[in-house]
Amino acid sequence: MLYALLGAVAIGLVLGLLGSGGSILTVPVLVYLAGQPDKVAIAESLAIVGAIAAVGAVPYARQKLVDWHSVLYFGVPGIVGTYGGAALAKWIPGAVQLALFAVVMILAAVLMFRGRKEVAEGEERARQPLWLIAAEGLVVGVLTGLVGVGGGFLIVPALVLLGGLSMRLAVGTSLLIIAAKSAAGFFKYTDVLAETGQHVDWQLIGLFAVIGIAGSFVGNALSQRVPQAQLKRGFAVFLVIMGVFILYKEGPSALGMDAQAAAPPAPSEVSAPLASPIRLSTAEAVALRAETPEAVWVDVRTAPEIAVTGMLTGARTLAYAPGFMGRAATELDPDQPVVLYCASGARSARAARDLAGAGFSQVYDAGAFRDLAAAGLPTD
Repeated sequence: MLYALLGAVAIGLVLGLLGSGGSILTVPVLVYLAGQPDKVAIAESLAIVGAIAAVGAVPYARQKLVDWHSVLYFGVPGIVGTYGGAALAKWIPGAVQLALFAVVMILAAVLMFRGRKEVAEGEERARQPLWLIAAEGLVVGVLTGLVGVGGGFLIVPALVLLGGLSMRLAVGTSLLIIAAKSAAGFFKYTDVLAETGQHVDWQLIGLFAVIGIAGSFVGNALSQRVPQAQLKRGFAVFLVIMGVFILYKEGPSALGMDAQAAAPPAPSEVSAPLASPIRLSTAEAVALRAETPEAVWVDVRTAPEIAVTGMLTGARTLAYAPGFMGRAATELDPDQPVVLYCASGARSARAARDLAGAGFSQVYDAGAFRDLAAAGLPTD
């Protein structure tokens, strides 16, 4: 979790130092450092990015640096597009979303390398046709809903080039647009996740948002002392490296190269080895606990979390944090049924995937502790 918190600090610092771009780190940090499943991470990213953008928009609004016409003609289509993109995510595999996200990262890096033409405060620039502004808002919104980025690196140039806004006015307007469309996308994602029995981790969202906001203030204070051109080029190189890494990790899954030919067995058929982890509904988890007493139940939450809420009776504790796989290799039998759960179902899903990938043959993800406890499973 320490690495994830450092990632949250990096998100805020980059936002403060560069004025944009930091939010594009949110999904990778949530997936690869915080251990969140892909779709859960995208939903949480929308909430985090939206919160940071909303706070950032306040000083601009007070200085009347928000163009409400652009909010209407660019922002409203963006909200519709984000909601639609989140709805589309229901039918798109998470690996494909992450691969698309990697492409967006590389695109952002290219735009940073190229830079953007600054527009003076008093300079007049003709507005483009409203339909063109609305169309780009819709497209950027769909992208936001699909991959969980705020899209400031696309919105600001669009507002300058299409909307005829000055740079400061475009930045202030973009923050309000990002906050609004992120809220719309997050709202829809809660429905998408609920259909698969997944939940966002509100504690993680709150923690990342607070750290990100604080980091953005620190980064903003430091920005006057750091050469912006070199900083942007360095960050662009980092984005390319991250984009290539994500494509390397998720590309095979996105292309279906690691798909299993056979359908996984039913949860009750624990005698047959499983090629991939099985996501159990709460009812299935309760049934599995009754039918399969030899299964090992593992709580992957941290000790402080367990101290507050308790845990399932008889479960082992093995926090999903750096060193998890090393401990699992010594403490768990790869041939024995293993059932994982956590606070929201996010970490347990990631941990289950890791165990299955390491050769554990019977791995089940039971989801959220609160749901299991509410279903009547005994707790300590």
